[in-house]
Amino acid sequence: MSFPKIVYNPGTGATTLTFLRPPRKLPAYFGVARRHDNVASSGVRETVLERIDNFLEFEMEWVGIGADVQAWASFMAYALEGGSFQYYPDASLASFTNYWLEDTTWNSAYKSPGQYTFKVKFRQVVT
Repeated sequence: MSFPKIVYNPGTGATTLTFLRPPRKLPAYFGVARRHDNVASSGVRETVLERIDNFLEFEMEWVGIGADVQAWASFMAYALEGGSFQYYPDASLASFTNYWLEDTTWNSAYKSPGQYTFKVKFRQVVT
């Protein structure tokens, strides 16, 4: 299995962000229900479900200075504007999921000399 990749189009054609290290703290599933519950005085519960949003959240713990962090900065500049992108959990396979960036901020924080760390949260695009 290879590392993930992200493919996005900032208006100049498809651009690929290749992960040089694996993402960390990656959950198997992350779903949030948008629903309204009402419990009557009799104890009967009524639930109205609007939707279930699926998210992908992970941490990039060791992103190197230079081309690696610059590639992430270019992608995040695009994603912070609200653009959708394709996330491939395994860059060697053809299967992907479309996401938007859920976060409205990005901080590539100092980890150690020449290394940065950050967390991201993506929302699955529903069409």
